[in-house]
Amino acid sequence: MNAYFLTHLGLGDIFYCIGAVRYLTQFYENIYYLCKDKHCPNVRLIFANTPNIICVPVRTDIPEPVACYDILHDKYEHNDVFICGFAHKPHHSSKITNQKFLNRELIENKYNLDCDMINNEVYKFILDFYADAQLNLSIMFDYWKIDYSEQSKELYDMVKEYRIIFLQTCSSNMKRLNIKNLLEKNLHEPNTIMISNDENLYENEDKTIQHIQIKYELCKNFVHNHFIYYIDTLMNSNEIYLIDSCFVGLVLPLYKKNKLIANPVKIIPRWVTHTIEL
Repeated sequence: MNAYFLTHLGLGDIFYCIGAVRYLTQFYENIYYLCKDKHCPNVRLIFANTPNIICVPVRTDIPEPVACYDILHDKYEHNDVFICGFAHKPHHSSKITNQKFLNRELIENKYNLDCDMINNEVYKFILDFYADAQLNLSIMFDYWKIDYSEQSKELYDMVKEYRIIFLQTCSSNMKRLNIKNLLEKNLHEPNTIMISNDENLYENEDKTIQHIQIKYELCKNFVHNHFIYYIDTLMNSNEIYLIDSCFVGLVLPLYKKNKLIANPVKIIPRWVTHTIEL
């Protein structure tokens, strides 16, 4: 038996459910994971060495309920269907009949979502995703894994001699972190590099200064790259500052699995960014 898995279709939402779909491969021959067509290149890389998790592109040129219906409407007869999150429940229903899954030994939850300004209340939607799939946060974190990528190691190797500050500075709705103080303190430190996936923070600095020019060239490789290529750099960053956006879906599992050395790890909800100076 196969299963189709639909959660909210933001890239962060897809990252949050990596553990769920990996766990479900124990019970199903294939998991068909719906994601927006524009996100498929990133999602396929996550499961590059896991051929039974198959990315199914959801068209973004038509309304989302219609695009999901086009994929799912004829799948219920011979497959199980997991519908996770309030956005889809008015349009689609779960169908879970696999007795091996339904009769499995339940795993006790040992986690919460606490990480800086993130907690179970702020990110309740994640709890809802997992409850809808009859799972819990232990599944989310203990089964969370990104398939190995040589490109991730190569990116980190470029900057491993530096003290690394990693930032996601801008959310999908164009809210921005206020990093003025961080820039003043760190941008011109010769042994520190400030890496943002959204922008090259050395773009407007004086490139006649040798270490600025070098870091400007290095940071070009990190701007708008594939998300899984940041994993090694994230795990070895000395400080991490994120606006709450898709990168939380990578950093939060790494944090809970004790894979980060960073201190601090700061996650700022986008609705309070204007009140916080980092």
